[in-house]
Amino acid sequence: MSILLVALGVEPVTAGIIATPVGWLALGGWPLLVSKRRGNGPRADLALVLRAIDLAIGVVGGVIVLAASVVFVLIYVQVTGREPTSALGAAAATAHAHWQVIALAVIALAAPFVEELHFRGMWWSALRRKGLGPWPTLFVTAILFSVAHLEPTRAALLFAAGLAAGFVRMVTDRLGPAIITHLVVNAIAVIGLLSLL
Repeated sequence: MSILLVALGVEPVTAGIIATPVGWLALGGWPLLVSKRRGNGPRADLALVLRAIDLAIGVVGGVIVLAASVVFVLIYVQVTGREPTSALGAAAATAHAHWQVIALAVIALAAPFVEELHFRGMWWSALRRKGLGPWPTLFVTAILFSVAHLEPTRAALLFAAGLAAGFVRMVTDRLGPAIITHLVVNAIAVIGLLSLL
């Protein structure tokens, strides 16, 4: 959709901002819709439960991902001689208006809900129902999460983030801690984005 909007004359960053929620309808909306219409509801089917303790669990998971990120960046810079980039960071760097950077920050903060519904909600539940064990499910969902971002320079980091979110999903049997873990990581990215203003 973003390509179509650009072809129609919409500025690329704005086109991406408009297209993102459309993609999310499939990514997060589909699991919710199917769960409500044909399943037992998001709470039962996707383990969409959030408890007070999930905030602490998610923060610990987020801190672990951030620590791994620092190590990854240091190794990546030593090996390649350049810093890894992200699609969101590249979009923010080419933004021509403050509202675009703010919109990208909002997208970054909303992404954990949508992506976790898809990967640690729908995929996790589907794989477990098909008989896949918890550890293989953890690795498969982390791989899917990494590949779906289409960011080869950050694939290892995204895989590690997927492992952390999946691990807290696995040990708690709830989606809430995975969402919080992802939210903590993205919140740090948002602070970086807003520093561009």
